[in-house]
Amino acid sequence: MSEEFYQKALNDILIANRLSQESGDEYIYNKTIYYIAQNKIYLGQYEEAKTELKICYNYFKANLDAEASLGKNYQAHYIFSLLSLIDSNTRLGEFNENKVLLNEAFTYLRAHNLAQYLPYFISSQGTDAYYKKDYETAISKLSEAIRLYNDQWPHNTEVYYLGLSYWHTGKQKLAIKYLEEIDKHYTKTKKLDPQFRSAYEILITYYKAAGNTEKQLEYIDKLMVLDRSYEKNYKYLYQRIVKEYDTNKLVAEKNRIENTLQKQRIMFAGLVALLIAGFVFFGFRIYNEKQNYKKRFEEILAQRDDHPAEVSAPVIEDGKFEDHQKLDYDFYNKIPGLNPIFVENILQQLEIFEKENKFLDSQVSQKLLSEELGTNSTYFSKIINTYKGKNFTLYINDLRLDYIIEHLKTDVKYLNMDVKELASIAGFSSAENFSDNFRRKFDLKPSVFIKMMKEKL
Repeated sequence: MSEEFYQKALNDILIANRLSQESGDEYIYNKTIYYIAQNKIYLGQYEEAKTELKICYNYFKANLDAEASLGKNYQAHYIFSLLSLIDSNTRLGEFNENKVLLNEAFTYLRAHNLAQYLPYFISSQGTDAYYKKDYETAISKLSEAIRLYNDQWPHNTEVYYLGLSYWHTGKQKLAIKYLEEIDKHYTKTKKLDPQFRSAYEILITYYKAAGNTEKQLEYIDKLMVLDRSYEKNYKYLYQRIVKEYDTNKLVAEKNRIENTLQKQRIMFAGLVALLIAGFVFFGFRIYNEKQNYKKRFEEILAQRDDHPAEVSAPVIEDGKFEDHQKLDYDFYNKIPGLNPIFVENILQQLEIFEKENKFLDSQVSQKLLSEELGTNSTYFSKIINTYKGKNFTLYINDLRLDYIIEHLKTDVKYLNMDVKELASIAGFSSAENFSDNFRRKFDLKPSVFIKMMKEKL
């Protein structure tokens, strides 16, 4: 009986019932009683349905041995009536009566090799167990029924009660998987038996607790559509459906969720705006940094291998030797207490030290070098500070950096070395020490300079 033509179908059955009584066709009469019982089941009138089902069940059972004829199948309608009677008893809590009827069903089916009907009655055992709150047995029987079915029907009843059973045993995630199968069936067919309505109530409850407002809103919308359908197609049945969510509550909940989502969208838009502003800011910053890198790179390439911070010795011009002697004396007489000739000698030795690249020795120190040049550490330090414009450590490190820079500019093999190798060649104790000094002197990372040099090739 189609949902969309519920009232028309019921009218047709009642007409068939009347005509069969007038004609004395007991078979058709009992078939119509069976279908009237199905209507009452749809309406939730299980007591009245049971009364009708007992009539047709007893008739078809009494005629099981009758010879089959065209259009008459006593066996099939006996099985159908028995199954519906058991299901009605389940809803009425008549479990003891069902125990007898189920034994009768299994005995008959096995005796007549009707294995294709067995899973339907095993499913009834599972539904019985569910209403007795024996959820483990319900899960076992319903699962067994699904395994035994050998047809293409969706068997939503088993899926639905499995979902409810898992829900009541606390296995909510597993329950939701089964109940979402009910939703998939509805999405595909746009039809759903009213008995499965509570699946949506559970789905709404679950996703509300999980904080998934999108899913919650989706199932609220579907439940509202279903209720409108039930109200239209099951006018009498609709009032009997036990609902956890009435229409007004659903509308209020829907509005609340939509308002929350609207606020979230506003917050999201604000966050996106902040992110865009952040990207623009950091993009501009990176752009400026790249421009500064480019500028510093070009400055490094343009500079010669000289040391502007150092105090240069006077240059002798032709014909001015006497004036130079005075200038020469003044130049080397900048440190009180130190003989200018001594100072000149130290500086000349330092010039040789630089030309021979002895600063690349990682063991070089102020003490060792001062002794090698024939002075003490104190005098040597004063000469370095005065004539090189920096302390001994910076002096040595700058020489090393200038050496590496010159080779990076002129020898491609240096560009293929890593920072650790370059640090070792230059005499630095570590790659970190080399990198720190490189950034101090050139305001640029060595890796950036190497990258830019490679791009320039």
